Amino acid sequence: MGKRQMIYRSSEIADSDELVGKEVNLLTVARRVWHGRIVAVNQSRVELKDARKGKHSFPIDQIDKIYRDIVTEY
Repeated sequence: MGKRQMIYRSSEIADSDELVGKEVNLLTVARRVWHGRIVAVNQSRVELKDARKGKHSFPIDQIDKIYRDIVTEY
């Protein structure tokens, strides 16, 4: 089994329904990394739920990138 990483820049995030429900790492422009599952995405914000069930909201202009690992068969 292998892994590959999907990376989404801030310009690709707004209204991206494919990210909802996915487990991701979110990197802010302040270089802080948050890990959790995305629960909502709209034009201006991303909502992330962490492992402790805490919800965090990030303005899209404060997100550097979002990346997630995909397990592959090869």
